[in-house]
Formats: sequence, C-alpha cells, structure tokens
Amino acid sequence: MSTFTALYLARQATYAAFLSAADSESSVCWRKADGQYPTPDAAREAQDAAYTVTRDAYNRLLVEPVGPHTEARIVVDVIRLLGRSSAEDQDWHAFKQAREDFVDAARVCLSETLQA
Repeated sequence: MSTFTALYLARQATYAAFLSAADSESSVCWRKADGQYPTPDAAREAQDAAYTVTRDAYNRLLVEPVGPHTEARIVVDVIRLLGRSSAEDQDWHAFKQAREDFVDAARVCLSETLQA
C-alpha cells in the first residue's frame, strides 16, 4: 500500500467518523427539543455523551492543518445552536447545508490526497 493510499484511507475514516458523530449529536438535539427524554437530566446526559464523541472526532480533524476543518467547525457550531433551540426554532436547513459543505470539502481533500 502506498503512502498516499494509506493517508487517503486514514483521512476518509476520520471524515466519516466526524460525520457519524455530527449526525448522532444532531439526533440527540432533535430528540431533546421534541421532549423524547424522560427527564431533563437524561436529556443532558445524552447530549453530553454525544458532544464528547463529536468533540473527539472534530479534534482529530484539527491535528492535521489540511482538509475540511473550517467546514467541520461550522457543523459543530450549528449543532450547538440546535442543542440550545426549541423544536420550532431548530434550523435543520443550516445543519444540512453545513454538512453538505463539509462533505464537499472532504471530497476535494481526498481527491487531492490521491493526486499528490
């Protein structure tokens, strides 16, 4: 396996882990706003656990100063807003757009990795 292939696969796994974490945390935000947790403590615990996973995945993006780390920061910021909003005020369009922007930037970075 070439160095570029290994780098590509490592980056791809990092980007996919971030997307999965972001999707999971955004789901927690939706369930919290929808009142699906039995208590406020249960909602907070779920949100804290999801936040920890997203933060870890985001930090892995920041270690290397290339790639879609700026787009990832926007995804994280939008999720934080979702977590503080009521069901009526949650801006899912902004989340979907930020997620799409991250995916587009990740694809460019992965493509450039193979071309190096």
